[in-house]
Parts: sequence; C-alpha cells; structure tokens
Amino acid sequence: MKKEKTFTIAQAARLLGMGRNNLMKLMRNNGLLHSQEPMRNSPTKWATTQGLLVAENAEYKRGVVAVPYINTKVTSNGMVWMRDLIENKTVPQAS
Repeated sequence: MKKEKTFTIAQAARLLGMGRNNLMKLMRNNGLLHSQEPMRNSPTKWATTQGLLVAENAEYKRGVVAVPYINTKVTSNGMVWMRDLIENKTVPQAS
C-alpha cells in the first residue's frame, strides 16, 4: 500500500496562501482541531477518521528529559477539504 503525502501545518498554510496561525484558527473553528487544553491543536477523532489529518507522536529533548508531543499533519484529502472551505467562506488571507 502506498503512503499518502502529508504536509505540516506551515506547509499547508503556505500552499493555501494564508498564515499558519490563521489556518490553525480556521481548523479549530471548523472542528478539525481541539480548542481546549490539554489537547489544544491536536486533531479531533472526526478529522482523523475522515482522513483529513494525521496525528504523529514525536518528542523533543529538554536537557536529559524527552518531552512527548503530538505532531499534526494534513493529508492531501485535508488540503482539498480546507481549500473548498476557504473558497466558500470569508477567511483572512495573508497580505
């Protein structure tokens, strides 16, 4: 089975012609990302089951301690879904 192409949030925002923070806000407002702590900015179950977003476990080092976090990636289906959402609604674009 061929692995689907995924994009980081920054790459997706650049391809959609908007800023990363505006894309995150758009995704939170439309139910793709959680908006409350401690799950803030991680993909919702609905977004992952629809194949719009992928959650990858990652970690970074803070001294000798490895701190885990969830890295959210956008699938190609998610890019199409968000492009359609942007075209049908008024979304702040990068100037």
